[in-house]
Amino acid sequence: MKFFSLIVLTALAWNVSAKAEDCSSIDVRESLPADVKTFLTTPSDQGDTGWCYGYAATDLVSQAIGTPVSALHLSTYYSSQIGFWGKLGRAVTGNGGTTPQGGFLPTAIHEIADLGYACKEKDLPSKGTYDVWLSSQTKVEAGMSALIYSLQQFRKNQCDLYCDKKIEQLTKDFFPAISAADLKKYVRNNSRVKLEDAIFNFADSQCRYKAVPLKNTRLEYSTYLKPARIGGNIVQAIDAALDRRRLVGMEYNAAYITNVGGNMGASHASTIVGRKKIGGVCHYLVRNSWGDTCDYRASVICVKNQGSYWVPAETLERMIVRATWIN
Repeated sequence: MKFFSLIVLTALAWNVSAKAEDCSSIDVRESLPADVKTFLTTPSDQGDTGWCYGYAATDLVSQAIGTPVSALHLSTYYSSQIGFWGKLGRAVTGNGGTTPQGGFLPTAIHEIADLGYACKEKDLPSKGTYDVWLSSQTKVEAGMSALIYSLQQFRKNQCDLYCDKKIEQLTKDFFPAISAADLKKYVRNNSRVKLEDAIFNFADSQCRYKAVPLKNTRLEYSTYLKPARIGGNIVQAIDAALDRRRLVGMEYNAAYITNVGGNMGASHASTIVGRKKIGGVCHYLVRNSWGDTCDYRASVICVKNQGSYWVPAETLERMIVRATWIN
């Protein structure tokens, strides 16, 4: 069964009939079910992975099916599907080919639709970072990337005491229904299984029996690639989607909003949830996946309690590369 259709729009082919030239105030979340609205107004944290695309895709899918779904489930599945060329690309970019990094928002929607079900957020929470006590006096923050790296070291018989503590505590945090001993036993006894596959299998086992079926759900999406030339209509396309009360996922250069660097200064994905005029200038409200951080540039207005920020339309048009929404 076909679950999606991909529509690539260009400035020459796209005719926007509903331009929001007056920047009328819209918050898409206000029209959503209460639990979805709460989900979308609560800070989201991707932790130490590059799974921003998965968190943004999860927002769109949650709106489409009317219930909050797990970004951890969606992202671990996407990561498990990356093949040889994706691994090679990771190695070239310097993360060794094993750390769960990078992805594309439209592809993430396609992958979960192809899987045929999505786990609920309440059954597999998507908190990305946890406190790990290496000793009674030493605490570090760690997440899924640290867990996968530690399992890699364990598989190589190079896991020291601190490594073992990370596996023990992070397994309990991410997968409370299983023991770290069972996870390590599986990883050791199934050396040919990719760690990404192992992580997805254990994540899936936590929630699949309560998952939302997608086989009869339309997850048809449209995606708009920014034209190479200046003056494209990508913001008008976003306005048209917002006017139809659709959340808009965007892939963009985060260096326009932060000077922190690292993952926060490179390719990133987030969700546009609304717009309004602030000080006479049209701004767009973006739900981010960096927890409640406010490490933004002066022109960006942080909404700490929602894990979101307001960005001027001019900046949005400069930084965005692609917009995607589910029809």
